[in-house]
Amino acid sequence: MKKQRSKKERLLTWLYLAILIFLILFLFFNKYGLLKYFELKNEIQAIEREIERSKSEIEEFDKSIESLENSDAELEKVAREKFHMKKKNEKAFKFQDKKDTTN
Repeated sequence: MKKQRSKKERLLTWLYLAILIFLILFLFFNKYGLLKYFELKNEIQAIEREIERSKSEIEEFDKSIESLENSDAELEKVAREKFHMKKKNEKAFKFQDKKDTTN
């Protein structure tokens, strides 16, 4: 024979279930819930990767600066390539690929 549960037991069961559902929803969907936590955690990781990339870029720039400060040949190379500088007696010629001239 099945045991009949009293109205009070059924009410408590539904109350526990409602509280459990409320807590789960609160845990996931409130302002500081798990969804927000994981979103912020991913954002932090992305920012940390960006910081590491920026640090390596800064190291490359530091090496480039040191190279330019210590080597006149490197300084001249950069001046000619990036800034199109030339000496007084020189003529500069600029060549274009055939692909670039067709429009």
